[in-house]
Amino acid sequence: MAGTVLLPAPFALNSVRLGQLLSDPLDPSAASYIAASTIIGRKEPHVQPSYKELIAHDDEGRFVSTLSGRPLSPSQENLLMVNADHMEYISLKNPSTAFDTLSHDPVAQTWLCEMAQRRQPLYYVVGLQKLKNPTFKRAIVKEGSIAEADANPKIRFSMHVRRDSAMDLEEEENGSDAVLGIEVRKVKCWLGRTEEPHSLDDIDYSWSYRMLDGEVQMCTGLGKALGQEEMRVLAGIAAEEDTDTSYESYYDISEDEDEGLAGF
Repeated sequence: MAGTVLLPAPFALNSVRLGQLLSDPLDPSAASYIAASTIIGRKEPHVQPSYKELIAHDDEGRFVSTLSGRPLSPSQENLLMVNADHMEYISLKNPSTAFDTLSHDPVAQTWLCEMAQRRQPLYYVVGLQKLKNPTFKRAIVKEGSIAEADANPKIRFSMHVRRDSAMDLEEEENGSDAVLGIEVRKVKCWLGRTEEPHSLDDIDYSWSYRMLDGEVQMCTGLGKALGQEEMRVLAGIAAEEDTDTSYESYYDISEDEDEGLAGF
């Protein structure tokens, strides 16, 4: 789960799938591709019962980071308590093999060629962190402990999710299953002549090539996982401010529960 990053706002459970190619990791309803007939090998799911986490959000309601093991000031604001029946993490057993299979699918190749003509960065979904019946409640630091906030129960999420508009979450009306975290690998796809050299930015990618008309080839590369800071940059979220007080002293999470969301 080390490559999983926190989404700025949850995805609907049915809006994203393992093995899906996304043009925008913040919005699974944007241009994407999923092979209907491809069988994808998965690892055994990791399930954590009675999941709970403390999340920092910005003034626009976008999730910034999980706070397990992180410093937390008594004056810390914009906190959100998350509880769920369980957390389930599912992932591809061998992302490179699965991506290679996908990239040889004729229909996928047509879609990739369209993306290559646009020089569109892509992202390959290799892991999903799902919550069963989650609840989201505002929290504050009160007398040395984390407590529910007494006012302003609504959390207003940004529009970078598969919804027609921003979403309000009422404390008493939570519960829909959701995707809280995602692991995606960067994908590059471009068209060029066979003798055209790669750039230095291509070094970290594993490349495959397909000849098209004449001397033009399509180059498809699978890269490293998108990092949390890169996700924040894509979402336009400002860098986190440093704090100076231990989170663990305020929120009682046992050792086998403190993994939180991929140990951020």
